[in-house]
Amino acid sequence: MKIWVRLIISYIITFAVYNIGGFSTSDILMGLVFFSAYMLLGLLPDGKKGPTELLQDSLYSHLHGRSVSDTEYDKKLNRAAGTVTFIWTILYVVYMGGRINRDLDNPLFRAVYVIITVTGLYVAMFFVIRCLIVRILSVETIQTAGGFDAKIWLKYTLIIFLFMLPLFLLNFPGTMTVDSFDQLDQARGLAAYSDHHPWVHTMIIKALYSLGFAVSGSVYGGIASYTLFQMLIVAMAVAYAIESMTEGSDPSDVRGRRIRILMASGFVIYPYNLAYSITMWKDVLFSAAVLVLTVTVYRIYVTGSQKEESECVKNRDLVLFVISSLGMCLLRHNGLYAYILMMLIILVYECVGNKKRTDKKSGGKRILKVLIATITTLTAVVLVRGPIQRVYNVEAGDFAHNIPIPLQQIGRVVYDRCELTDKDWESIKKINTVEFIWEEYTPGGADPMMQWVVFGDGEYLKSHKAEYIALWLRLGVKYPEEYLRAYIDQTKGYYTTMAPEQTEYYGILPNAGGLEPRPVLGAGIRIKINEICEKLHGMIPVYGILYSMGACFMILILGMALCILQDRKCKILAYLPVLTLTLTLLVATPLCADLRYAYPLMLCMPMLICATIGE
Repeated sequence: MKIWVRLIISYIITFAVYNIGGFSTSDILMGLVFFSAYMLLGLLPDGKKGPTELLQDSLYSHLHGRSVSDTEYDKKLNRAAGTVTFIWTILYVVYMGGRINRDLDNPLFRAVYVIITVTGLYVAMFFVIRCLIVRILSVETIQTAGGFDAKIWLKYTLIIFLFMLPLFLLNFPGTMTVDSFDQLDQARGLAAYSDHHPWVHTMIIKALYSLGFAVSGSVYGGIASYTLFQMLIVAMAVAYAIESMTEGSDPSDVRGRRIRILMASGFVIYPYNLAYSITMWKDVLFSAAVLVLTVTVYRIYVTGSQKEESECVKNRDLVLFVISSLGMCLLRHNGLYAYILMMLIILVYECVGNKKRTDKKSGGKRILKVLIATITTLTAVVLVRGPIQRVYNVEAGDFAHNIPIPLQQIGRVVYDRCELTDKDWESIKKINTVEFIWEEYTPGGADPMMQWVVFGDGEYLKSHKAEYIALWLRLGVKYPEEYLRAYIDQTKGYYTTMAPEQTEYYGILPNAGGLEPRPVLGAGIRIKINEICEKLHGMIPVYGILYSMGACFMILILGMALCILQDRKCKILAYLPVLTLTLTLLVATPLCADLRYAYPLMLCMPMLICATIGE
């Protein structure tokens, strides 16, 4: 049976399971069902191998034979598959929540349901994940160390930009939401500068808007100027990742060209990539910076490690390292904390690794170069976020936006009518009314609780932090289950296979300034095309997996296991930018499953997949 026939039949089987079982399109189990169906179809006689040979090659060796092998590699393989499966099982059970026990009243029946379900889930996933690991490791890799080909980079920059262009013309001058209007008002001088959204990004908007307005004399020309700039930056960043993953191959090499096409396809077939490229959000340029930083870390610590240590860090890599680091630290507030954590891990890795090197001098040169680049970045960030912002009278953002999860946990205790002491009630009422929480509290969305502070006495909370830290700790000790439920409801979108609650927007949303879309083409069909793009991921199983931030996080866990099995642990360093960013989300995310908050992970997925299986 031809490969394309197997793929089509496998997908039809998967679609049937998805539809009958009522699964979500983002459910990672659908990916495992698809892979399992594809593998099982390989057991069908094709006239080249007998049934016994097919069984041994396609099933026995992958699912059973190696499982009982005593070789050291197979034990290592089993441990890796078992660890990944264990983590996936836990995360999937969290995703299922109360559905797993069928809401049975009898505790014994509930326990039996849960134990059997979890055991079956683990066993089924283990064999499929193990088989998947074996198949991935058997794929022929492509070398990724070599010279930079500017022609390939420019070619793919143009291709990706052209894919963005139709959506831009349909939604001219770009997409704008509430956050966009807030920053645009600051850029136009209609509102005071605020650091609620990064001031550096507001100044970028101001510069590009001013240029476009000066040329066109129109607000729409100013907005379009920024949108085109952002489209170009994203296209350049994605093209750079594509070129870097195959730069060791000959430009005419068929395999290298196929990988470049696959990586480009991984970007353009997901409408949120194209929609975000025309949306005036800080998250877009920020994600492009994270992608370039991820590629640069890979170039320095993976492809660079194949050369002499003194030649590992090229000037181009150092420059891009600093620029992308600045983008990560200045274009979103949590980026700075993620960057500091990432660099601490990298520098510890470098120092420990250098002790094992025979040539410590050349290894030390790389450490010194990266350390200088890091210090340069952090110095610039401190100057911008400190004295420079003070010169421009940039107001600080609301304190409540820094503590969404503690607010959610306190709010959950109040919302569920848990018993509180008079002292606790008194502290809560000093901020705002209890009735506000009872009426507005939303699991998975911290906006109501942040508004509870902003519309109340937020200054009292800010000036009496110790009192509310004590309140948070007291309630947490007294009601740990409430806190855990509040935390899971607030964060599960970033580590389970849950579908996103918010994805992309199209066009200029209703606003007080009277701005509206001015489509250059397709005015009659614009709404329908936008609607199709927005709903596509909710209709197609497996395809929807890469719309789920948590499913992508689960795939990263599998990817790290593959790096360890390849004995290339240095590859895990390339995962650090998105992993540390995910950690910051788990500490302070305001929304449970907003795709743009985890967009760096989504944008980096094609590159990380290629880096994991590449060499």
